[in-house]
Amino acid sequence: MNRNNFSEWLAEASRNIGAHSVACIRMDNPLLRQRIEENSTQVTDWLKLEMHGEMNYLERMLPEKTNPWKTFPFAKSVLVLTFSNRWGNPAATHPFPAPANDALLGYISAYARGADYHLTGQAMLYKLRAMLGENIHAEVTVDTAPVYERLFASVGGLGVVGDNDLLRVSDLGNTRIFIGCLFVDAELPEVIHQAQIPFACATCHACVKNCRTGAIRSGQPIDARKCISYLTIEKHETLTREESESIGDWLFGCDDCTMVCPPRIEDDMRIPVDLEWLLKAPAAEIRRTIKDHVTAYAGVTRLRKNAVVVLKNMETSPAQDLLQWARENTGSELIRRQIDLW
Repeated sequence: MNRNNFSEWLAEASRNIGAHSVACIRMDNPLLRQRIEENSTQVTDWLKLEMHGEMNYLERMLPEKTNPWKTFPFAKSVLVLTFSNRWGNPAATHPFPAPANDALLGYISAYARGADYHLTGQAMLYKLRAMLGENIHAEVTVDTAPVYERLFASVGGLGVVGDNDLLRVSDLGNTRIFIGCLFVDAELPEVIHQAQIPFACATCHACVKNCRTGAIRSGQPIDARKCISYLTIEKHETLTREESESIGDWLFGCDDCTMVCPPRIEDDMRIPVDLEWLLKAPAAEIRRTIKDHVTAYAGVTRLRKNAVVVLKNMETSPAQDLLQWARENTGSELIRRQIDLW
């Protein structure tokens, strides 16, 4: 590590580990403290409105997010890293079997192509920690700890937070990016960037216009209860008829707001999944398929529950036949209740 020219050293280190960009913020940065206080007030108000739905962990984690100086008491600096994990790359692979041409399909968000982004980001940050030298105490977080990642990235000048609450970065100009943080016990020189975003959110609103459920509203907090990603990933219970109809053919996540963020993605890079395979294959086979994949977070039962909803939205004879098979063969009361709900 070169402290005398730390900015150049950090940029080179970022390239070497395959990151998109890296910033370094001192934990005593007054702007960081101000932004965290402001954001915590907004999040508290949002939670009071119960817009977080079933994500009760957000309430439990709020005190730790509000006070990173207590959560990471050893930390004197934080390195904030952005990386794409091949999001938007047509060559990125996924573990799901190729469906037949006449298969009944549901779709998984394009960000799920490639390796689990948690693992990718952690590997990069562990490399960065090693490059800092020995005798450095550090903690790696990639959406795995109570941290305002997007806030840290925006304070570091790596991007701005769009109407869809995702980070937009300067040269990509879109939200197809992940964030990781490395909290370290060393007083490192600050490296703060200036985000230059083409097509400012205030003059665009493409994500707002393309959100089919109204979860995204310009200048307003996101109503997670209406968000397709929330409904397909986070909601454990059955989906109401209105919620079911809103998710369309999504099994896991949603690309509606990210694909239109400039520069718009024209190619459909969603992951197609054969619904018959998802419902009829042994659960152990599916668990092996999604092992170390982001869809493992939802698990087999929730993916199958979403498959039932997608089939009901199709309203075709083959879809009805598969639904009937699922009802007669499923061992899940949740799936059976979802089939019978409407």
